[in-house]
Amino acid sequence: MTQSAHDLLTSGDGKLSLHYFSIEGVAEQVRITLSVAGIPFDDIRVPFSEWQTKKPTTKYGQLPEMILPNGQLITESMAMLRLAGEADPEGKLYPADVGKRLQIEEALGLTADLSRAWRPALYIGMRPEKLGHPKSADWAKEEKDATVKKLREAFLAEELPRYMGYYADMIKEAGGNAFLLGEDLTIADIAAYQGLNYYRKGVADYVPADCLEPYPDVVAFLKRVEEHPKVAAYKASKA
Repeated sequence: MTQSAHDLLTSGDGKLSLHYFSIEGVAEQVRITLSVAGIPFDDIRVPFSEWQTKKPTTKYGQLPEMILPNGQLITESMAMLRLAGEADPEGKLYPADVGKRLQIEEALGLTADLSRAWRPALYIGMRPEKLGHPKSADWAKEEKDATVKKLREAFLAEELPRYMGYYADMIKEAGGNAFLLGEDLTIADIAAYQGLNYYRKGVADYVPADCLEPYPDVVAFLKRVEEHPKVAAYKASKA
C-alpha cells in the first residue's frame, strides 16, 4: 500500500523529530518547510559540547538526522526538504505536477550552485588544509587573513553578482512580485531564502551584511518570503 508523505511524517507510535545543532545551517529550511506544511515535530538541538559523544552514534557521522514516527531514519537534508514539501496538504510547496517540480528542481540547483561557488571562500577560513593550505593553527595569521580576504572579496565581486542576476531573472520571469516560480511559495523559495539570507547576517569576515543591497529584486523577494504568513509565524515562534 502506497503511503503519502503526510502519513509518513505523522503516523506511527512516535513523533517526528529533527536533530541538528542550535544553529540554522542546512536544517533550517527543513524546519521552516515542516512548519509551513503544518507538520508537528520535535526540534532537537544538539549542543556542540555533546557532538563528539553523539557523532559515533549517527549513521554518517553528521547531522541533521530526522527520525520518522515509525522509527525510520532519514539522513540527507535535501531528502528531508522534499519529503516535508510533499507533505503540504495544500500541495503547493512541492506540487505533484511534474512540470512544476522540474522548475523547482532547477531553482534548487541554482541555490546549490551558489553554495558551491561560495564554498572555497568559506572553507579557507574554517578548514584551509582542505584547499591545500596549512591548518589554521600552523598558518601565519597575517598570511591567512590576507588569503581569506582575497577569496571572499573575489566572490563578492565576481560570483555573487552573477548569481544575483540569475535570481533576478527568475523572479522577473515569474511576474516580479511574488516568488521564484509564481504566486505560490515552494521549497525552492525556502531554500533560496536560507541560502541568500546567510550573506546578510554579517557572520563571515569580509562579507558585509549589506552586500545584497545592490540587488533590489532579490532583497524584495527575501522580504516576501519572510512576510509569508506561515514563515512569519514560524520565525515569531523562535524569536
